[in-house]
Amino acid sequence: RGYLIAAPSVFRAGVEEAISVTIFNSAKETTVQIQLVVKGETVSRSHGTVLDKGTIKLKVPSGLRGQAHLKVWGNRHLAEEGHIFHNYTTVTIDSKGSSVFIQTDKPVYKPKQKVLINLFMVTSDLRPVNDRVK
Repeated sequence: RGYLIAAPSVFRAGVEEAISVTIFNSAKETTVQIQLVVKGETVSRSHGTVLDKGTIKLKVPSGLRGQAHLKVWGNRHLAEEGHIFHNYTTVTIDSKGSSVFIQTDKPVYKPKQKVLINLFMVTSDLRPVNDRVK
């Protein structure tokens, strides 16, 4: 038996992050629990049921920055086998950065046609970074 947990190394505050869970050679469903812990305090938690593989979403609270522990464990009913795995890692929580939107004047171009684009750079709350992008 084994497992694989794939998660970003940098979480964005105010964003719902996806954690991928794979449990190898799993004959039964496993309840997977996830916690985000900052300075010893659980700031977010989530859980889901995984048979072979699945994704569990974890909402990262707004206003957090710095280091945190991402704790993940899987278990079945204690009457059966108890904990299958338990592990944690350190992740960085950063504020959500800006986004760039690219707009073209046509959906499809022919060879040698001129491509006209507009670029929009916005902050995490979708406000323009500045009035005009050059």
